[in-house]
Amino acid sequence: MEMNLICSQNMTRVLEEILNTRKIKISKDANVCVIEKGFPLEKGKIGIYFDMTTINVLMDYLDEISTSKEEFKNIITGRCEKDELKVLTYDDIYYFEAMGNDVFGRTRDKKYKVKEKLYELEEKLESKGFIRVSKCFVVNIEKVDRIISWFNSKLILKIMNIDEEVYVTRKYLNDFKKFLGV
Repeated sequence: MEMNLICSQNMTRVLEEILNTRKIKISKDANVCVIEKGFPLEKGKIGIYFDMTTINVLMDYLDEISTSKEEFKNIITGRCEKDELKVLTYDDIYYFEAMGNDVFGRTRDKKYKVKEKLYELEEKLESKGFIRVSKCFVVNIEKVDRIISWFNSKLILKIMNIDEEVYVTRKYLNDFKKFLGV
């Protein structure tokens, strides 16, 4: 599948990554165009319009029409600045944390706000090595350096490469142990 990009320079990098991960080729000759609102559509072409408020809808649509759906499932987009998105692989994510009504994905360097809810990520990512450890955390088990026993049947997870700890609460302890096979 081929699509043309008609957008600002800032959005070009984001959209190139989004399309490339879905194995959608970018071509100036394509009859279907992904267009940022405010840009003109060439006569005789089909346009899929988006802006920053509808970029997630665009990605959901591209997910549906992509022929290589299984290959792009290892990515998530996170908002790092007001008008800036970053395409992240699940391998980059150390954990997801719920704070109020927002969910953040933590990488080695920073936190990115994601659109998904924690329970959605828990269900979606169990097969990718993520496990719910508390009301507020879903952790990538591959990013856990050490597991330390703590009082009141809790465990502390020392996260590698960053100086942070995540607690496995009593409610999630049995599921966590089953996940690890202990």
